[in-house]
Amino acid sequence: MRSARLAVTVLLFIGSIASADAPQDLTTTLKPILDKHKTPALWGAIVDSGHVIALGAVGVRKVGAAERVTVNDLIHLGSDTKAMTAVLITQLVEKKDLAFDTSMDHIFPDLAGHMNSAMAKVTVRQLLDHTGGLPANPADWWAYDRSKESLPAQRRQLVKDMLDAAPDYPPGTKYQYSNVGFVVLGAILEQKSGLPWEDLIQAQIFGALKMESAGFGPPGAIGKIEQPWGHTINNGTLVANQGDNPPIMSPAGRVHCSMTDWGKFVAQFLKTHPDEPALLPAALERELIALPPTPKGTDYAGGWIITARSWAGDGNGSVLTHTGSNNLWLCVAWLAPNKDFGVLAATNMGGDDASKACDEVSAALIGIHQSQH
Repeated sequence: MRSARLAVTVLLFIGSIASADAPQDLTTTLKPILDKHKTPALWGAIVDSGHVIALGAVGVRKVGAAERVTVNDLIHLGSDTKAMTAVLITQLVEKKDLAFDTSMDHIFPDLAGHMNSAMAKVTVRQLLDHTGGLPANPADWWAYDRSKESLPAQRRQLVKDMLDAAPDYPPGTKYQYSNVGFVVLGAILEQKSGLPWEDLIQAQIFGALKMESAGFGPPGAIGKIEQPWGHTINNGTLVANQGDNPPIMSPAGRVHCSMTDWGKFVAQFLKTHPDEPALLPAALERELIALPPTPKGTDYAGGWIITARSWAGDGNGSVLTHTGSNNLWLCVAWLAPNKDFGVLAATNMGGDDASKACDEVSAALIGIHQSQH
């Protein structure tokens, strides 16, 4: 899910920011926003110089149940997973196993004879930037959910189907957000490594950054309230649900983790992350998130929307942002690399009200950071 709705102007919320060892408690900031938007729960975090320096959680894990959320609970990242898949791809570029301009017929030579001629020349870069001519989604994701086949086999079938078909538009000429494109990127990782995407991300991102809470799909055991549930609104009533998209979609959006562990990942895109290893060399990271020259006006690159905001630097500083949602959860990241800080917000509900709540949390947290710096 794509969004860049947060206004340029933010209100200043006065609060003291504690050390990295004891993050400031954001409860008093989050609670009024929760009450206003009536989401089941809200989470918020401020990341500065590689550390989560402020953290909070308010609300309940499941509507109608007594269990309260905690700052250590798992949240569903949805499409904020895409930035992780983009990093894995760029690690292949670093190793020279792949280039950003490598085309699909070179990556999948055994399938090339059946590919649509335009799709055969789609590049890795175009998939990363949603300009590869692919649809947002196939007609039915669940049609690929075949229990007797491995996830790499399911993704490979999707690759064959999508690259055999004519593009939705001439590749490279238009931006069209595509979950399909990031699943194809997952299949590329599997083709080049011989390992499932799930194994790669566990080793090269979760393991490398000590994101011990990270996993896939709905948080917690089905039927239990040991972790938060997602929610939808049905005729004005909140309905709890532990569903998710099928596992084939994981490279496009099925990671869950704690807010603190999410902070470890997004800190990679700030100036400093002194306590964590660098997943990418600085030059390759800059290349990953460099806006493409065509099509004109596109603002998406490598798993991030690239925009500018007055609070992000002198004049109008560069900002990285992205929203993730599986329609049961919603989370958003706003990063100001030039200021070396970012904010994260999440709720266990999908829809417009959830988006408004997370935007308000983000504005509040930016205001807190501004008031202290």
